[in-house]
Amino acid sequence: MSDIKTGFTGELEDKTTVAANVKRATAAVQREAGAVVASAQDHRAATGSVLLLVGAAAFVAGYLLGTGQRRETPVSRYWR
Repeated sequence: MSDIKTGFTGELEDKTTVAANVKRATAAVQREAGAVVASAQDHRAATGSVLLLVGAAAFVAGYLLGTGQRRETPVSRYWR
């Protein structure tokens, strides 16, 4: 019978543990965040435009959600 470990000089790393998955996910998030920062630094005008558009869209969404809720306030009851 042959030894199946012949020629293997490293250690087997168990990639199925939760800690290993968390480490890989953390490393991937850090790489992606670095790529976003580098892109934002290279394209400052586009970054500013995107932030302005996202802010405007959030304002409009909040305004529409706020005006969609009709609440009777005590002040409006006194004037009717």
